[in-house]
Amino acid sequence: MIHVSNTITIARSLDEVFTYVADYNNNPTWMPVLRVQTLTDGPIRAGTKFKQRFLMMGSEYEMDCLIRELERGNKISFEYIAPVFAWRGMVLFKPNGAGTQVQAQGKVELSGTLRLTETLVAPKVRNLINNTAPKLKQVLES
Repeated sequence: MIHVSNTITIARSLDEVFTYVADYNNNPTWMPVLRVQTLTDGPIRAGTKFKQRFLMMGSEYEMDCLIRELERGNKISFEYIAPVFAWRGMVLFKPNGAGTQVQAQGKVELSGTLRLTETLVAPKVRNLINNTAPKLKQVLES
């Protein structure tokens, strides 16, 4: 299992940052996501399901995604399931001076033959996930 976490402060209000991150249709602007398809009608909430086309280490994967918890202005927990990995985690939000602190944490579990290469793949997976935080900051502060 690969543990991931990062924290960044974004010079925007908590409501702006939370609203942007909670709308998974924004994922292609700051994550290695090519396409998002929402499968659940209505507003984004706990139980919302969607599919994403995700780019990881040069390969594309279709993922089933679920928002497990959504506490407005505080927390989003999620589960992404792809053929070669499962990523379960959460994003926490809190005011920080004139901005918002965003902390992501979770666990990535590789499956199939990738599980045998976990030690080699772990730094690449962490790097891939950690690179999303500066991109989110750039998008929201520009």
